Amino acid sequence: MNITITGNLGSGKSSIAKILKERGYEIFSTGQIFRQLAMDKGLSVEEFNKQVNEAASKGDRSVDKMIDDTTTKIGEEKDMIVFDSRLAWHFAPRSFKVFVITDIDEASRRVYNDSVRANSESYNSQEECRKALINRQRLETVRYKEIYGIDYYDMSNYNLVIESTNAAPIELAGEILSRLEEYKKGAFEKLVELNPSSIKILDGSGAVGVDNGEIAVDEKNGAWSLHAGKEKLEKAIKNGKKFVAVRLASSEQSLDEGFMNFSKLK
Repeated sequence: MNITITGNLGSGKSSIAKILKERGYEIFSTGQIFRQLAMDKGLSVEEFNKQVNEAASKGDRSVDKMIDDTTTKIGEEKDMIVFDSRLAWHFAPRSFKVFVITDIDEASRRVYNDSVRANSESYNSQEECRKALINRQRLETVRYKEIYGIDYYDMSNYNLVIESTNAAPIELAGEILSRLEEYKKGAFEKLVELNPSSIKILDGSGAVGVDNGEIAVDEKNGAWSLHAGKEKLEKAIKNGKKFVAVRLASSEQSLDEGFMNFSKLK
C-alpha cells in the first residue's frame, strides 16, 4: 500500500520519507521538484510560490498540473511508494494518508538551521523564518482552495495525524508503519497521535476519566492542553513513550496564525 506523507512546513516529513525508503519504499517528492524549479528561476521558494499563486489566479496552472498528473499516474500504477507531497493524499486516494504536525517554533528552528534548504531559502533570523513559514502556509491555503476547492490544513482529510516536535524521524517512521498495519486490518479510520511531553497539564485539568481510557486534549493555535485522562498521560510520560493516541475535545484557531484546522476531528 502507498503512503502519502505530508505536513506543515518544517515538520520533518522528508527525513521520515528517507527512512521509509530504507524500509523498502520508493520516494516521490513534489517538494524537491518545486524547490528545483524555484532555484532554476533564481527565486526563493516563497517568491516562486507567490509567482505560481499569481499565475494560477490568471488561469495558468502548468506547474500544478505537471505535479498533479504525475502523482495520479504513479498512485494508480505503483505500490510501495511514499509520496512526500502537499497534495498526494488528494491525487492518490487509495493510500494511507499521513499528516505530520510540529510546533511552529520548532519548525522555524529546523528550517532556519537547515543548510540544505539554505541553497534556495535563507533568513536573517529564526523569527524572520517563522513569519515566512506562516505566510507561505497562508499562500498555499488560498491557492489550494481556489484551484481544487480543498483545505490542505483540514486534519480530517488524513488517516493519521502524528506529531514530530519531540520525536526523531526514525521513531516517526516506525510508528507510521506500525499504524499502517493496524489501519489495513480495520483497527481505525482516523487517528491523532501527540508527543506526551507536548500536552500541558494545567492546574486541575485532566482529572476526570474518559470512557475507554482515552486521553482527551484541547487545542488552541497549535498548543495542546489536557482535557481528561491525566493518569494515563502521566504514565505515558513516566514510561518515556513518544506517542499517545488522543481524542480532540475542543479546538480554537486564530485567523492571524492560519495554522492547522482540527475542528472537524472533534
